[in-house]
Amino acid sequence: MKCLIVSDTHGFTHELAELKQRYASKVDFMIHCGDSELQPDCPEMEGFAAAVEGNCDYPGAYPNECVKKIGGLTFLVAHGHLLGVRQSPARLCYRGLEVKANVVCFGHTHFAGAFQKDGMIVINPGSLRLPRNYQEGTFVIFDYDNEQKTAQVTYYTFDGKPVDAFSQSFKLKK
Repeated sequence: MKCLIVSDTHGFTHELAELKQRYASKVDFMIHCGDSELQPDCPEMEGFAAAVEGNCDYPGAYPNECVKKIGGLTFLVAHGHLLGVRQSPARLCYRGLEVKANVVCFGHTHFAGAFQKDGMIVINPGSLRLPRNYQEGTFVIFDYDNEQKTAQVTYYTFDGKPVDAFSQSFKLKK
């Protein structure tokens, strides 16, 4: 099972449309972690299995969080601003535990990175438009092998170059 995860695209319509087109036949679903600054009915947002409201989005256009069961995994998607992720990921992780998430996706900080906490894989794809800990915008391809219970979180620049500094493999106890 493969998933495209993006966040903090801040009005990048052309880039978001290009990513969707590039990965349409290569991923099973797509997640947007907020701050798209686009209406839910615009073509660039069409086809996202989960999209949430960020602090720069139109109020009420998207849910604050989304819990989805996809491919045998439970995903929690939240922008993170309402859970204080700039100070600490603790409240986000607690929320993930409450909903029994296997994978937690968030944005807001514009810092790319992934880690494992209490059995959950926690992913921030960084910002496609305004990255803070890398010189180029990033997104993630999440690849889960259900038989091996392993997940590969691979970061890429918009041009499709892998960013090995952030990419990691994880084992889920599912």
